[in-house]
Amino acid sequence: MTTLLVLALLGTIWGFMRQARIYTAAKAASNPGATIPAAPAAVITLAPGARIVSATTEAGKLVLNVSTPSGGEVEIIDLATGKQTGQVKTSP
Repeated sequence: MTTLLVLALLGTIWGFMRQARIYTAAKAASNPGATIPAAPAAVITLAPGARIVSATTEAGKLVLNVSTPSGGEVEIIDLATGKQTGQVKTSP
């Protein structure tokens, strides 16, 4: 009887350890980007003296209103690809 009790206790401990390994493996697989830093989606270089006045998102696009010494600009960036899809320049 004591042998069965010890075997049951060892089986329970083994089961808890097995479930913990399965849980941590599933958690790591569900969040693969947690350990690897992602590359920036878009890199925008502003001219010297330029500053971002406002930034909004509309229909999957990032719309930046930029003020430059030579006038204003509106830059449109696609959030899915990170690429600039449009640019409108205005005179001062």
